[in-house]
Amino acid sequence: MFGFAWQSVFLGPEDLAMCQRIFDQVRADANWERSAVESEELAASVLLAFQHGFTDEAALLAEIRSQRDRLWQRTG
Repeated sequence: MFGFAWQSVFLGPEDLAMCQRIFDQVRADANWERSAVESEELAASVLLAFQHGFTDEAALLAEIRSQRDRLWQRTG
């Protein structure tokens, strides 16, 4: 179907809260004021990384920060 294995189809309340913290932190890192579409891309990146196994908060934050410049170059 998707061509890859999901870490988890279901994200519990704690998982969603962690993903929200990561999203908020990455936006705050650069005082990011982006459009709704760009925010959706960032949120999707956070969720996708989580589902691909970055379930530790520090590891997820590091992964998203490493993707941040590529995301902003594409959307900026």
